Amino acid sequence: MHESVRSENPEAVFTVNPAEPRVGQTVHLYDASTDPSGIGIAWRAWDFGDDTTATGSYPTHRYAVGGSYTVLLTLATFDGRLATAAREITVGGLPLGTG
Repeated sequence: MHESVRSENPEAVFTVNPAEPRVGQTVHLYDASTDPSGIGIAWRAWDFGDDTTATGSYPTHRYAVGGSYTVLLTLATFDGRLATAAREITVGGLPLGTG
């Protein structure tokens, strides 16, 4: 008897701290993604929405200009399954301590 192995899609999830950063403030991104199949996550790529990118589980970023940005996390498992998550963040226009 042949049993098929079912691979569930990974779930891309992340948090942003602080949730409403100011210009120049360090933004910490925390990957909380999971792979229900247990194979594991091979890589993570981040797009900060301002033409900059990073890789890894816990990148940091500083925005130079206030506004709304869509942060996108894309990840892949060791067997090639993909997942993405997006979150809109609003960056305040003045650096901390200036207004």
